[in-house]
Amino acid sequence: MPTYEYACTSCGLQFERRQSMNDEPVSSCPACGREVRRLISGGTGFLMKDTHGPSAGNCSLETTGRTCCGAASRCSDAHCGD
Repeated sequence: MPTYEYACTSCGLQFERRQSMNDEPVSSCPACGREVRRLISGGTGFLMKDTHGPSAGNCSLETTGRTCCGAASRCSDAHCGD
């Protein structure tokens, strides 16, 4: 089950909730009850693969020797985005 990060738009509290992907997002801050927004983060242990798009099957460094952007090294290396 993924862990989602939230931040309160009023008091600034940041917190995490472990939720199913089918659960409704948290909508109120546990501290002040005001509105929260879900943050986007890298997370751990979760990988999405495009198995139907034009790059399907060609997006793995281990399989093709190239990443999606055409680099010959991992996206976590400093080159990515250059």
